[in-house]
Amino acid sequence: MNTIEALQGFRSQNDQKAGKAEDELGKAEFLNLLVTQLKNQDPLNPSDPTEFTAQLAQYSSLEQLQNINSNMAALESMQSGFDRLSALSLIGKSVVADSDTFQFEGAAVELGYRFAGEVAGQVAQARVVVKNEAGLVVDEMQVNSPAEGEHFLPWTGSDGDGGQLPPGQYHIEVIGSLEDGTEVRGESLVGSRVTGVDFLNSENTLLTSNGRILISDISRVNNPTQADESSSS
Repeated sequence: MNTIEALQGFRSQNDQKAGKAEDELGKAEFLNLLVTQLKNQDPLNPSDPTEFTAQLAQYSSLEQLQNINSNMAALESMQSGFDRLSALSLIGKSVVADSDTFQFEGAAVELGYRFAGEVAGQVAQARVVVKNEAGLVVDEMQVNSPAEGEHFLPWTGSDGDGGQLPPGQYHIEVIGSLEDGTEVRGESLVGSRVTGVDFLNSENTLLTSNGRILISDISRVNNPTQADESSSS
């Protein structure tokens, strides 16, 4: 009888008796496979020991891979649980997101900026530009001699002429100017208060006072008192 056929036949019989939903190879099963191999070989023409050893090594490698996959699935499930707990702990906290999009609902929004890299500290002036969903500029805030680090400006939904803009989705751009007039792009920030968590997506999404934010976009988490002190700076 062919070596592989004997091994597969024995394994199939064992699986049917045990009623296994998935194939699993244990140490005891390897020993039984070895005994079956020896019983079914021709005494006058024994199996090549080298080939037999290689076959057992293949089965052993398969078992190890199955165990690794099982362990990885368990770790992934545990990580998902930890991620959910971490997301829930953010409810009621103030967060800063690296985002250029926010939802305006009528209340003031903390719009921030940051200049990083070589230009940090060299920007003479900056503009925080607000655009509507169609990409049209609806307001612009000027900042003279912006300091290094993160800074926030309250935006109340004004269109710059005293009019009030409707609720909806808006975008921000941060444009800085160096002493020689060269324009540089800054990083846009949005400060929000977390009100809930959406677990339906592949990545947990925070529900905030300024729309939905991915946890991966959050750069800082503050207690409410810390957020108030930061926004006033």
